[in-house]
Amino acid sequence: MTSSAPMFASVPSHKASLRAAYEAWLKARTPLVATQKKSPISNQRVGIVGAGMAGLYAALLLKSQGIACRIFEAHPERLGGRVYTHRFNQEPNQYFEAGAMRLPQTPEQQPVFDLINYLNEQIPDSSKIDLIPYNLYDPNGNLVYVNGRRAFGGSTMTLEYANQHPEALGFNLAPEDRNKTASQLLDEVLQPFFDLLEENFELGFAKIVKYDNFSLYTYLTEIAGWSMEKVNYVEVMNSATNQFQSSFTEMVIESMDFSGAKWSTIANGMDRLPLACASLIGADSISMNTPVTQIENLQDGRVAIHYGELGEFDTFDSVILAIPPAALRMISCPQWSPTKTQAIRAMHFEPLYKIGLRFKTRFWEQLPNAAMGGQSSSDLPMRWCVYPSYGLGDAGAGVLLLYSWMTDAYNWLPQNPDERIRLALRDLQTLYQDTVDIHEQFIESYDVAWPSEWATGDAMFFPGQFRQLFNTARQPEQNIYFAGEHLSVHHTWIVGALDSALLACQQLLGDETLAPLCSAAQEPLSPLDYNYSQCAAAPILHR
Repeated sequence: MTSSAPMFASVPSHKASLRAAYEAWLKARTPLVATQKKSPISNQRVGIVGAGMAGLYAALLLKSQGIACRIFEAHPERLGGRVYTHRFNQEPNQYFEAGAMRLPQTPEQQPVFDLINYLNEQIPDSSKIDLIPYNLYDPNGNLVYVNGRRAFGGSTMTLEYANQHPEALGFNLAPEDRNKTASQLLDEVLQPFFDLLEENFELGFAKIVKYDNFSLYTYLTEIAGWSMEKVNYVEVMNSATNQFQSSFTEMVIESMDFSGAKWSTIANGMDRLPLACASLIGADSISMNTPVTQIENLQDGRVAIHYGELGEFDTFDSVILAIPPAALRMISCPQWSPTKTQAIRAMHFEPLYKIGLRFKTRFWEQLPNAAMGGQSSSDLPMRWCVYPSYGLGDAGAGVLLLYSWMTDAYNWLPQNPDERIRLALRDLQTLYQDTVDIHEQFIESYDVAWPSEWATGDAMFFPGQFRQLFNTARQPEQNIYFAGEHLSVHHTWIVGALDSALLACQQLLGDETLAPLCSAAQEPLSPLDYNYSQCAAAPILHR
Protein backbone atom coordinates (compact mmCIF):
# COMPACT_ATOMS: atom_id res chain seq x y z
CA MET A 1 0.00 0.00 0.00
CA THR A 2 1.33 3.43 -0.92
CA SER A 3 0.08 6.94 -0.39
CA SER A 4 -0.90 7.09 -4.04
CA ALA A 5 -3.21 4.06 -3.80
CA PRO A 6 -6.67 5.05 -5.09
CA MET A 7 -8.35 3.24 -2.21
CA PHE A 8 -7.51 6.20 0.00
CA ALA A 9 -8.77 8.85 -2.40
CA SER A 10 -11.69 9.67 -0.10
CA VAL A 11 -9.72 9.20 3.11
CA PRO A 12 -7.24 12.09 3.48
CA SER A 13 -4.13 11.25 5.49
CA HIS A 14 -4.14 12.78 8.98
CA LYS A 15 -7.91 13.19 8.67
CA ALA A 16 -8.73 9.52 8.34
CA SER A 17 -11.34 7.42 10.06
CA LEU A 18 -10.31 3.81 10.57
CA ARG A 19 -13.81 2.67 9.62
CA ALA A 20 -13.72 4.84 6.49
CA ALA A 21 -10.35 3.37 5.52
CA TYR A 22 -11.66 -0.15 6.10
CA GLU A 23 -14.70 0.62 3.96
CA ALA A 24 -12.43 1.93 1.18
CA TRP A 25 -10.21 -1.14 1.41
CA LEU A 26 -13.19 -3.48 1.18
CA LYS A 27 -14.57 -1.63 -1.85
CA ALA A 28 -11.15 -1.82 -3.53
CA ARG A 29 -11.07 -5.59 -3.05
CA THR A 30 -14.56 -6.13 -4.48
CA PRO A 31 -15.92 -2.93 -6.04
CA LEU A 32 -19.62 -2.35 -5.73
CA VAL A 33 -21.53 -2.50 -8.99
CA ALA A 34 -21.47 0.92 -10.63
CA THR A 35 -24.88 2.50 -11.02
CA GLN A 36 -25.85 5.18 -13.50
CA LYS A 37 -27.73 8.17 -12.23
CA LYS A 38 -31.39 7.71 -13.03
CA SER A 39 -33.82 10.37 -14.10
CA PRO A 40 -36.64 10.92 -11.61
CA ILE A 41 -39.64 8.74 -12.40
CA SER A 42 -43.00 10.38 -11.88
CA ASN A 43 -45.15 8.39 -9.48
CA GLN A 44 -42.21 6.09 -8.66
CA ARG A 45 -42.93 3.91 -5.63
CA VAL A 46 -40.46 2.10 -3.41
CA GLY A 47 -41.36 -0.72 -1.04
CA ILE A 48 -39.29 -1.02 2.14
CA VAL A 49 -39.36 -4.19 4.22
CA GLY A 50 -38.55 -3.46 7.87
CA ALA A 51 -39.26 -0.40 10.03
CA GLY A 52 -36.00 -0.47 11.95
CA MET A 53 -33.66 2.50 11.75
CA ALA A 54 -32.36 1.44 8.31
CA GLY A 55 -35.85 1.22 6.81
CA LEU A 56 -37.04 4.44 8.42
CA TYR A 57 -33.95 6.37 7.34
CA ALA A 58 -34.23 5.03 3.77
CA ALA A 59 -37.84 6.24 3.66
CA LEU A 60 -36.81 9.71 4.88
CA LEU A 61 -33.99 9.92 2.33
CA LEU A 62 -36.29 8.93 -0.53
CA LYS A 63 -39.05 11.26 0.68
CA SER A 64 -36.52 14.11 0.56
CA GLN A 65 -36.12 13.24 -3.14
CA GLY A 66 -39.88 13.27 -3.75
CA ILE A 67 -40.23 9.48 -3.91
CA ALA A 68 -43.19 7.75 -2.26
CA CYS A 69 -42.53 4.73 -0.06
CA ARG A 70 -44.51 2.07 1.75
CA ILE A 71 -42.87 0.37 4.74
CA PHE A 72 -43.87 -3.16 5.78
CA GLU A 73 -43.29 -4.00 9.46
CA ALA A 74 -44.06 -7.43 10.91
CA HIS A 75 -44.40 -6.28 14.52
CA PRO A 76 -48.00 -5.44 15.43
CA GLU A 77 -47.27 -2.25 17.38
CA ARG A 78 -43.57 -1.43 17.68
CA LEU A 79 -41.14 0.02 15.15
CA GLY A 80 -37.49 0.93 15.51
CA GLY A 81 -35.92 -2.53 15.34
CA ARG A 82 -33.19 -2.78 17.96
CA VAL A 83 -34.00 0.71 19.21
CA TYR A 84 -36.45 -0.44 21.84
CA THR A 85 -37.48 1.39 25.01
CA HIS A 86 -39.64 -0.62 27.41
CA ARG A 87 -41.82 1.48 29.70
CA PHE A 88 -43.23 -0.15 32.84
CA ASN A 89 -45.71 2.72 33.10
CA GLN A 90 -46.07 6.33 32.00
CA GLU A 91 -44.48 7.82 35.11
CA PRO A 92 -41.18 9.66 34.56
CA ASN A 93 -38.06 7.50 34.19
CA GLN A 94 -39.83 4.16 34.71
CA TYR A 95 -38.25 2.61 31.63
CA PHE A 96 -35.13 0.88 30.42
CA GLU A 97 -33.43 0.52 27.06
CA ALA A 98 -34.00 -3.03 25.86
CA GLY A 99 -31.96 -2.20 22.75
CA ALA A 100 -29.62 0.69 21.86
CA MET A 101 -28.96 2.85 24.89
CA ARG A 102 -26.12 5.31 24.27
CA LEU A 103 -24.48 7.48 21.62
CA PRO A 104 -20.74 8.27 21.55
CA GLN A 105 -19.98 11.83 20.53
CA THR A 106 -17.40 11.03 17.86
CA PRO A 107 -17.09 12.28 14.27
CA GLU A 108 -18.08 8.90 12.85
CA GLN A 109 -21.39 9.10 14.71
CA GLN A 110 -22.20 12.54 13.29
CA PRO A 111 -24.97 11.29 10.94
CA VAL A 112 -27.03 10.29 13.99
CA PHE A 113 -26.76 13.76 15.50
CA ASP A 114 -27.44 15.31 12.09
CA LEU A 115 -30.60 13.22 11.84
CA ILE A 116 -31.71 14.40 15.28
CA ASN A 117 -31.24 18.03 14.22
CA TYR A 118 -33.09 17.35 10.96
CA LEU A 119 -36.04 15.84 12.82
CA ASN A 120 -36.15 18.54 15.49
CA GLU A 121 -36.59 21.21 12.82
CA GLN A 122 -39.80 19.57 11.61
CA ILE A 123 -41.56 17.86 14.50
CA PRO A 124 -43.70 19.44 17.26
CA ASP A 125 -42.02 20.58 20.45
CA SER A 126 -43.70 17.74 22.35
CA SER A 127 -41.85 15.21 20.17
CA LYS A 128 -38.45 16.95 20.16
CA ILE A 129 -35.40 14.77 20.78
CA ASP A 130 -33.30 16.09 23.65
CA LEU A 131 -29.87 14.67 24.44
CA ILE A 132 -28.63 14.24 27.99
CA PRO A 133 -25.24 12.99 29.27
CA TYR A 134 -24.72 9.26 29.56
CA ASN A 135 -22.38 8.16 32.33
CA LEU A 136 -20.31 5.23 31.08
CA TYR A 137 -18.55 4.66 34.43
CA ASP A 138 -18.77 5.71 38.05
CA PRO A 139 -15.55 4.32 39.59
CA ASN A 140 -16.67 4.84 43.19
CA GLY A 141 -20.17 3.41 42.78
CA ASN A 142 -19.77 0.71 40.16
CA LEU A 143 -18.92 -2.72 41.56
CA VAL A 144 -16.75 -5.64 40.38
CA TYR A 145 -17.29 -9.26 41.39
CA VAL A 146 -15.31 -12.06 39.70
CA ASN A 147 -13.88 -15.39 40.82
CA GLY A 148 -15.77 -15.07 44.11
CA ARG A 149 -13.27 -12.40 45.24
CA ARG A 150 -14.12 -9.40 47.38
CA ALA A 151 -12.19 -6.45 48.73
CA PHE A 152 -10.27 -6.44 52.00
CA GLY A 153 -12.85 -6.70 54.78
CA GLY A 154 -15.32 -8.71 52.69
CA SER A 155 -17.16 -5.93 50.84
CA THR A 156 -17.72 -6.09 47.09
CA MET A 157 -14.95 -4.33 45.21
CA THR A 158 -15.64 -0.99 43.65
CA LEU A 159 -14.34 -0.39 40.14
CA GLU A 160 -11.79 2.01 41.59
CA TYR A 161 -10.56 -0.65 44.06
CA ALA A 162 -10.35 -3.30 41.32
CA ASN A 163 -8.32 -0.95 39.12
CA GLN A 164 -5.94 -0.24 41.98
CA HIS A 165 -5.67 -3.89 43.07
CA PRO A 166 -5.98 -6.07 39.94
CA GLU A 167 -4.06 -8.83 41.70
CA ALA A 168 -7.03 -9.23 44.06
CA LEU A 169 -9.31 -10.41 41.23
CA GLY A 170 -7.97 -13.95 41.49
CA PHE A 171 -6.86 -14.68 37.92
CA ASN A 172 -3.96 -17.07 37.31
CA LEU A 173 -1.51 -14.67 35.70
CA ALA A 174 2.22 -14.49 35.26
CA PRO A 175 3.96 -12.34 37.92
CA GLU A 176 4.63 -9.52 35.44
CA ASP A 177 0.89 -9.24 34.62
CA ARG A 178 -0.71 -9.50 38.06
CA ASN A 179 -0.59 -5.80 38.89
CA LYS A 180 -1.98 -4.62 35.56
CA THR A 181 -5.63 -4.02 34.72
CA ALA A 182 -7.18 -5.90 31.83
CA SER A 183 -7.39 -2.65 29.86
CA GLN A 184 -3.69 -2.00 30.43
CA LEU A 185 -2.78 -5.44 29.09
CA LEU A 186 -4.95 -5.04 26.01
CA ASP A 187 -3.54 -1.54 25.56
CA GLU A 188 -0.01 -2.95 25.45
CA VAL A 189 -1.04 -5.00 22.42
CA LEU A 190 -3.21 -2.47 20.56
CA GLN A 191 -1.49 0.82 21.37
CA PRO A 192 1.31 0.28 18.82
CA PHE A 193 -1.37 0.05 16.12
CA PHE A 194 -2.90 3.33 17.29
CA ASP A 195 0.50 5.02 17.46
CA LEU A 196 1.32 3.94 13.92
CA LEU A 197 -2.05 5.16 12.70
CA GLU A 198 -1.22 8.57 14.10
CA GLU A 199 2.28 8.64 12.60
CA ASN A 200 1.46 7.12 9.21
CA PHE A 201 -2.16 6.26 8.68
CA GLU A 202 -1.68 3.99 5.69
CA LEU A 203 1.07 1.95 7.32
CA GLY A 204 -0.98 1.68 10.50
CA PHE A 205 -4.03 0.58 8.60
CA ALA A 206 -2.00 -1.90 6.55
CA LYS A 207 -0.66 -3.44 9.75
CA ILE A 208 -4.17 -3.85 11.18
CA VAL A 209 -5.73 -5.25 8.02
CA LYS A 210 -2.88 -7.74 7.66
CA TYR A 211 -4.65 -9.70 10.40
CA ASP A 212 -8.14 -9.37 8.95
CA ASN A 213 -8.51 -13.15 8.72
CA PHE A 214 -7.50 -13.58 12.36
CA SER A 215 -9.74 -13.54 15.39
CA LEU A 216 -8.60 -11.37 18.27
CA TYR A 217 -8.11 -14.60 20.25
CA THR A 218 -5.82 -16.02 17.56
CA TYR A 219 -3.85 -12.80 17.38
CA LEU A 220 -3.38 -12.64 21.14
CA THR A 221 -2.34 -16.29 21.50
CA GLU A 222 -0.38 -16.85 18.27
CA ILE A 223 1.14 -13.43 17.57
CA ALA A 224 1.27 -11.68 20.95
CA GLY A 225 2.09 -14.92 22.80
CA TRP A 226 -0.60 -14.65 25.46
CA SER A 227 -1.59 -17.58 27.64
CA MET A 228 -5.20 -18.74 27.80
CA GLU A 229 -5.35 -17.45 31.38
CA LYS A 230 -4.30 -13.98 30.26
CA VAL A 231 -6.88 -13.97 27.46
CA ASN A 232 -9.55 -15.10 29.93
CA TYR A 233 -8.70 -12.28 32.33
CA VAL A 234 -8.91 -9.59 29.67
CA GLU A 235 -12.05 -11.02 28.06
CA VAL A 236 -13.90 -11.41 31.37
CA MET A 237 -13.08 -7.90 32.52
CA ASN A 238 -13.49 -6.13 29.18
CA SER A 239 -16.04 -8.03 27.15
CA ALA A 240 -18.31 -11.06 26.83
CA THR A 241 -17.51 -14.76 26.85
CA ASN A 242 -16.08 -15.82 23.46
CA GLN A 243 -16.33 -12.35 21.93
CA PHE A 244 -12.58 -12.48 21.27
CA GLN A 245 -13.37 -15.13 18.64
CA SER A 246 -14.65 -12.28 16.47
CA SER A 247 -12.61 -10.70 13.69
CA PHE A 248 -9.42 -8.96 14.81
CA THR A 249 -10.23 -5.88 12.74
CA GLU A 250 -13.78 -5.77 14.12
CA MET A 251 -12.51 -5.94 17.70
CA VAL A 252 -9.86 -3.25 17.19
CA ILE A 253 -12.54 -0.89 15.88
CA GLU A 254 -14.91 -1.87 18.71
CA SER A 255 -12.21 -1.05 21.25
CA MET A 256 -11.73 2.37 19.70
CA ASP A 257 -15.48 3.07 19.88
CA PHE A 258 -15.29 3.16 23.66
CA SER A 259 -12.02 5.05 23.94
CA GLY A 260 -12.08 8.66 25.07
CA ALA A 261 -15.53 9.60 23.81
CA LYS A 262 -18.15 11.67 25.58
CA TRP A 263 -21.53 9.99 25.67
CA SER A 264 -25.16 10.97 25.27
CA THR A 265 -28.53 9.30 25.47
CA ILE A 266 -31.99 10.49 24.49
CA ALA A 267 -34.08 11.96 27.30
CA ASN A 268 -37.28 9.99 27.96
CA GLY A 269 -36.16 7.04 25.86
CA MET A 270 -34.19 6.15 22.75
CA ASP A 271 -37.42 5.17 20.97
CA ARG A 272 -38.21 8.87 20.54
CA LEU A 273 -35.79 8.70 17.57
CA PRO A 274 -37.66 6.10 15.46
CA LEU A 275 -41.01 7.55 16.53
CA ALA A 276 -39.93 10.98 15.27
CA CYS A 277 -38.80 9.42 11.97
CA ALA A 278 -42.17 7.69 11.62
CA SER A 279 -44.06 10.92 12.29
CA LEU A 280 -42.35 12.58 9.32
CA ILE A 281 -42.82 9.58 7.06
CA GLY A 282 -46.52 9.43 7.93
CA ALA A 283 -48.64 6.66 9.41
CA ASP A 284 -50.34 6.05 6.06
CA SER A 285 -46.96 4.97 4.63
CA ILE A 286 -46.18 2.41 7.36
CA SER A 287 -48.05 -0.90 7.44
CA MET A 288 -47.70 -2.44 10.90
CA ASN A 289 -48.49 -6.08 11.68
CA THR A 290 -47.73 -6.88 8.04
CA PRO A 291 -45.21 -9.72 7.80
CA VAL A 292 -43.78 -10.15 4.31
CA THR A 293 -43.87 -13.69 2.91
CA GLN A 294 -42.41 -13.32 -0.59
CA ILE A 295 -40.40 -10.98 -2.80
CA GLU A 296 -41.05 -11.53 -6.51
CA ASN A 297 -39.41 -10.05 -9.59
CA LEU A 298 -42.07 -9.32 -12.20
CA GLN A 299 -41.55 -9.52 -15.95
CA ASP A 300 -42.00 -5.77 -16.40
CA GLY A 301 -39.05 -5.05 -14.07
CA ARG A 302 -41.20 -4.17 -11.09
CA VAL A 303 -41.09 -6.02 -7.80
CA ALA A 304 -44.03 -7.51 -5.92
CA ILE A 305 -44.13 -7.72 -2.13
CA HIS A 306 -46.46 -10.46 -0.90
CA TYR A 307 -47.66 -10.14 2.67
CA GLY A 308 -50.16 -11.35 5.23
CA GLU A 309 -52.09 -14.60 5.42
CA LEU A 310 -54.55 -13.85 2.62
CA GLY A 311 -52.03 -13.70 -0.23
CA GLU A 312 -52.15 -9.91 -0.60
CA PHE A 313 -49.45 -8.13 -2.55
CA ASP A 314 -48.34 -4.70 -3.70
CA THR A 315 -46.04 -3.79 -6.60
CA PHE A 316 -43.18 -1.31 -6.64
CA ASP A 317 -40.57 0.09 -8.99
CA SER A 318 -37.87 -0.88 -6.47
CA VAL A 319 -37.67 -2.57 -3.08
CA ILE A 320 -35.26 -2.12 -0.16
CA LEU A 321 -34.93 -5.11 2.16
CA ALA A 322 -33.95 -3.40 5.43
CA ILE A 323 -34.04 -6.51 7.61
CA PRO A 324 -31.38 -8.74 9.21
CA PRO A 325 -30.31 -11.96 7.51
CA ALA A 326 -32.36 -14.19 9.84
CA ALA A 327 -35.54 -12.45 8.72
CA LEU A 328 -34.54 -12.28 5.05
CA ARG A 329 -33.70 -15.97 5.01
CA MET A 330 -37.27 -16.90 5.95
CA ILE A 331 -38.89 -14.93 3.11
CA SER A 332 -39.36 -16.55 -0.29
CA CYS A 333 -37.02 -14.56 -2.52
CA PRO A 334 -35.56 -14.75 -6.03
CA GLN A 335 -32.52 -17.01 -6.31
CA TRP A 336 -29.49 -14.93 -5.33
CA SER A 337 -25.92 -15.64 -6.37
CA PRO A 338 -24.15 -18.41 -4.38
CA THR A 339 -21.96 -15.90 -2.51
CA LYS A 340 -24.90 -13.68 -1.58
CA THR A 341 -26.80 -16.76 -0.42
CA GLN A 342 -23.79 -17.73 1.69
CA ALA A 343 -23.58 -14.22 3.14
CA ILE A 344 -27.24 -14.19 4.14
CA ARG A 345 -26.83 -17.61 5.72
CA ALA A 346 -23.45 -17.10 7.41
CA MET A 347 -22.93 -13.48 8.52
CA HIS A 348 -22.56 -13.74 12.27
CA PHE A 349 -24.88 -11.98 14.70
CA GLU A 350 -24.25 -12.06 18.43
CA PRO A 351 -27.18 -12.71 20.77
CA LEU A 352 -28.14 -10.15 23.39
CA TYR A 353 -30.12 -10.57 26.61
CA LYS A 354 -31.45 -7.79 28.82
CA ILE A 355 -33.71 -7.89 31.82
CA GLY A 356 -35.03 -4.63 33.24
CA LEU A 357 -35.77 -4.70 36.97
CA ARG A 358 -37.98 -2.15 38.68
CA PHE A 359 -37.44 -1.46 42.39
CA LYS A 360 -39.20 0.55 45.09
CA THR A 361 -36.23 2.93 45.34
CA ARG A 362 -33.12 3.80 43.38
CA PHE A 363 -31.17 2.05 46.16
CA TRP A 364 -27.93 2.05 44.15
CA GLU A 365 -27.85 5.86 44.45
CA GLN A 366 -28.48 5.83 48.21
CA LEU A 367 -25.57 3.69 49.39
CA PRO A 368 -22.33 5.17 50.77
CA ASN A 369 -20.70 4.36 47.42
CA ALA A 370 -23.52 5.66 45.23
CA ALA A 371 -23.70 4.55 41.58
CA MET A 372 -24.74 7.59 39.57
CA GLY A 373 -24.93 5.81 36.25
CA GLY A 374 -22.28 3.53 34.80
CA GLN A 375 -22.24 -0.23 35.19
CA SER A 376 -21.08 -2.96 37.54
CA SER A 377 -19.40 -6.07 36.12
CA SER A 378 -19.15 -9.69 37.19
CA ASP A 379 -18.59 -13.22 35.94
CA LEU A 380 -22.03 -14.21 37.22
CA PRO A 381 -24.65 -15.09 34.58
CA MET A 382 -25.92 -11.50 34.69
CA ARG A 383 -22.43 -10.21 33.66
CA TRP A 384 -23.22 -6.46 33.59
CA CYS A 385 -25.56 -4.35 35.72
CA VAL A 386 -26.30 -1.03 33.99
CA TYR A 387 -27.53 1.93 36.04
CA PRO A 388 -29.65 4.66 34.43
CA SER A 389 -28.08 8.00 33.58
CA TYR A 390 -31.54 9.60 33.54
CA GLY A 391 -33.55 10.63 36.59
CA LEU A 392 -30.44 10.82 38.77
CA GLY A 393 -31.45 11.54 42.36
CA ASP A 394 -35.15 10.86 41.79
CA ALA A 395 -37.22 9.84 44.79
CA GLY A 396 -39.45 6.80 44.46
CA ALA A 397 -39.13 3.78 42.18
CA GLY A 398 -36.27 3.20 39.79
CA VAL A 399 -35.17 0.82 37.06
CA LEU A 400 -31.84 -0.82 36.33
CA LEU A 401 -30.98 -3.55 33.84
CA LEU A 402 -28.80 -6.64 33.63
CA TYR A 403 -27.07 -7.11 30.29
CA SER A 404 -25.22 -10.02 28.73
CA TRP A 405 -24.26 -10.90 25.18
CA MET A 406 -22.50 -13.53 23.07
CA THR A 407 -22.27 -16.91 24.87
CA ASP A 408 -23.38 -15.33 28.15
CA ALA A 409 -26.74 -14.41 26.60
CA TYR A 410 -27.43 -17.96 25.47
CA ASN A 411 -27.39 -19.16 29.09
CA TRP A 412 -30.63 -17.30 29.78
CA LEU A 413 -32.65 -18.62 26.86
CA PRO A 414 -33.62 -22.09 28.18
CA GLN A 415 -34.93 -20.64 31.46
CA ASN A 416 -38.64 -19.95 31.90
CA PRO A 417 -39.69 -16.36 32.79
CA ASP A 418 -40.00 -17.00 36.55
CA GLU A 419 -36.59 -18.66 36.67
CA ARG A 420 -35.01 -15.74 34.82
CA ILE A 421 -36.35 -13.36 37.46
CA ARG A 422 -35.11 -15.61 40.28
CA LEU A 423 -31.63 -15.85 38.76
CA ALA A 424 -31.45 -12.12 38.06
CA LEU A 425 -32.37 -11.24 41.67
CA ARG A 426 -29.99 -13.90 42.97
CA ASP A 427 -27.06 -12.44 41.02
CA LEU A 428 -27.90 -8.89 42.02
CA GLN A 429 -28.13 -9.94 45.67
CA THR A 430 -24.71 -11.60 45.36
CA LEU A 431 -23.32 -8.32 44.06
CA TYR A 432 -24.80 -6.26 46.89
CA GLN A 433 -24.48 -8.86 49.68
CA ASP A 434 -26.38 -7.70 52.78
CA THR A 435 -26.24 -3.97 52.03
CA VAL A 436 -29.65 -4.13 50.28
CA ASP A 437 -32.52 -6.60 50.45
CA ILE A 438 -32.96 -6.99 46.71
CA HIS A 439 -36.05 -9.21 46.99
CA GLU A 440 -37.83 -6.78 49.31
CA GLN A 441 -37.07 -3.90 46.93
CA PHE A 442 -38.21 -5.73 43.77
CA ILE A 443 -41.48 -4.72 42.08
CA GLU A 444 -41.51 -6.15 38.54
CA SER A 445 -39.38 -7.04 35.54
CA TYR A 446 -39.38 -7.32 31.76
CA ASP A 447 -36.81 -9.05 29.60
CA VAL A 448 -35.79 -9.23 25.95
CA ALA A 449 -33.77 -12.06 24.44
CA TRP A 450 -32.80 -10.76 21.03
CA PRO A 451 -32.36 -14.18 19.43
CA SER A 452 -36.13 -14.59 19.80
CA GLU A 453 -36.75 -11.27 18.03
CA TRP A 454 -36.29 -10.81 14.29
CA ALA A 455 -33.38 -8.49 15.01
CA THR A 456 -31.44 -11.54 16.36
CA GLY A 457 -28.89 -9.38 18.18
CA ASP A 458 -26.35 -7.37 16.24
CA ALA A 459 -23.68 -8.05 13.65
CA MET A 460 -20.26 -9.15 14.90
CA PHE A 461 -18.39 -10.79 12.06
CA PHE A 462 -16.15 -13.81 12.35
CA PRO A 463 -12.68 -13.66 10.75
CA GLY A 464 -12.80 -13.27 6.98
CA GLN A 465 -16.51 -12.41 6.75
CA PHE A 466 -15.86 -8.75 5.95
CA ARG A 467 -13.26 -9.76 3.39
CA GLN A 468 -15.26 -12.53 1.72
CA LEU A 469 -18.96 -11.76 2.12
CA PHE A 470 -19.55 -8.10 2.94
CA ASN A 471 -19.57 -6.38 -0.46
CA THR A 472 -21.47 -9.20 -2.15
CA ALA A 473 -24.12 -8.99 0.56
CA ARG A 474 -24.76 -5.31 -0.23
CA GLN A 475 -24.86 -5.64 -4.01
CA PRO A 476 -28.35 -4.95 -5.44
CA GLU A 477 -30.20 -7.70 -7.30
CA GLN A 478 -32.01 -6.09 -10.23
CA ASN A 479 -34.37 -3.61 -8.52
CA ILE A 480 -33.94 -5.09 -5.05
CA TYR A 481 -31.59 -3.35 -2.60
CA PHE A 482 -30.33 -4.29 0.86
CA ALA A 483 -29.82 -2.38 4.12
CA GLY A 484 -29.19 -2.98 7.80
CA GLU A 485 -26.34 -2.33 10.25
CA HIS A 486 -24.69 -5.62 9.21
CA LEU A 487 -24.15 -4.04 5.76
CA SER A 488 -22.09 -1.17 7.16
CA VAL A 489 -18.62 -1.18 8.70
CA HIS A 490 -20.34 0.50 11.69
CA HIS A 491 -21.55 -2.77 13.15
CA THR A 492 -23.86 -2.70 16.18
CA TRP A 493 -24.47 1.07 16.07
CA ILE A 494 -27.46 3.12 14.92
CA VAL A 495 -25.09 4.94 12.58
CA GLY A 496 -24.48 1.59 10.86
CA ALA A 497 -28.17 1.33 10.00
CA LEU A 498 -28.15 4.90 8.66
CA ASP A 499 -24.97 4.30 6.68
CA SER A 500 -26.38 1.18 5.02
CA ALA A 501 -29.64 2.93 4.17
CA LEU A 502 -27.75 5.80 2.56
CA LEU A 503 -25.80 3.36 0.37
CA ALA A 504 -28.97 1.51 -0.64
CA CYS A 505 -30.64 4.79 -1.64
CA GLN A 506 -27.53 5.90 -3.55
CA GLN A 507 -27.62 2.61 -5.45
CA LEU A 508 -31.37 2.89 -6.09
CA LEU A 509 -31.07 6.45 -7.39
CA GLY A 510 -27.72 5.90 -9.12
CA ASP A 511 -26.46 8.94 -7.23
CA GLU A 512 -23.30 8.56 -5.15
CA THR A 513 -23.58 12.23 -4.14
CA LEU A 514 -26.78 11.68 -2.16
CA ALA A 515 -25.85 13.06 1.27
CA PRO A 516 -26.99 12.16 4.79
CA LEU A 517 -29.93 14.13 6.14
CA CYS A 518 -29.04 17.20 8.16
CA SER A 519 -30.68 20.40 9.31
CA ALA A 520 -31.17 23.22 6.83
CA ALA A 521 -28.71 25.32 8.80
CA GLN A 522 -25.71 23.05 8.30
CA GLU A 523 -23.79 21.12 5.69
CA PRO A 524 -23.48 17.35 6.06
CA LEU A 525 -20.36 16.48 8.04
CA SER A 526 -17.86 13.83 7.06
CA PRO A 527 -15.71 11.91 9.57
CA LEU A 528 -13.24 14.39 11.01
CA ASP A 529 -9.78 14.06 12.48
CA TYR A 530 -9.43 11.27 15.02
CA ASN A 531 -6.48 11.48 17.39
CA TYR A 532 -5.32 7.87 17.49
CA SER A 533 -2.46 8.70 19.85
CA GLN A 534 -5.12 9.31 22.52
CA CYS A 535 -6.70 5.89 21.97
CA ALA A 536 -6.45 3.26 24.63
CA ALA A 537 -7.84 -0.22 24.70
CA ALA A 538 -11.20 0.46 26.27
CA PRO A 539 -13.57 -2.24 27.52
CA ILE A 540 -15.38 -3.67 24.53
CA LEU A 541 -18.87 -3.03 25.78
CA HIS A 542 -22.15 -2.65 24.00
CA ARG A 543 -24.66 -0.29 22.55
